[in-house]
Amino acid sequence: MVPRTLLLLLPTALVVTSAYGQLTENYNFSPNAAVPDGANTGTFDAQSIASSAITQIGNVNVTLNITGTGSGGSGMFNGDIYATLVHNSVSSVLLNRTGRDNSTPLGYSDQYGFNIQLSDVGGQGDVHVYRTTLFGNNTTTLAGPLAYAWQPDGRSTDPSSVVTSDPRTALLSSFNGQNANGTWTLFVADLEAGGTAKLVNWGLQITAVPEPSQFAVATGALLLGWVVWNRRNRSSTQLSQA
Repeated sequence: MVPRTLLLLLPTALVVTSAYGQLTENYNFSPNAAVPDGANTGTFDAQSIASSAITQIGNVNVTLNITGTGSGGSGMFNGDIYATLVHNSVSSVLLNRTGRDNSTPLGYSDQYGFNIQLSDVGGQGDVHVYRTTLFGNNTTTLAGPLAYAWQPDGRSTDPSSVVTSDPRTALLSSFNGQNANGTWTLFVADLEAGGTAKLVNWGLQITAVPEPSQFAVATGALLLGWVVWNRRNRSSTQLSQA
């Protein structure tokens, strides 16, 4: 029988050692590039990473700052924007005309863009339906750029026909297992005429899969500590009963 103390300690050891020694690298890029209005040609920003120590990706987060070129960053329409990230022939759909559905074919009309973090576990949920999340409806407009941490759109459907119910098959987990080195290409397009957008900056947070050797060493150290504590505890108990 496994001692009850060990059963209590093992989950703690797993939680601690799963994060033990994990390597995270951060990259930030500032292209300040105009996005052609009403054109599917869009703008590409290709960034090369050549010295990463991460040979096997465990997680990728993206920061994205797209703004309008009018006063105070206004002048664009969030529902016009389509954005993807490609690395080693693998792609993730970050934005696919937010708010677009059968009842809202042009998507959300908010005019201040995005200043967000995208993560598969983003606490705000699916970015495609951000108005529903924030306001409980699809009609209330934002007073500024969309902020906070969201999950990527993930819908690889044609932007001209994408709807909320489409499957989300192109999330950031698509990059898991890849080598971080190589070219990362962000593509942003403004697919409807009217209002202009600019890709101000974007960034990557890449976390490695934890090394098995680090896990084993940390787990072994914790278990050894338990054995030593348990022996001392039994010896103290026996002495007190003598």
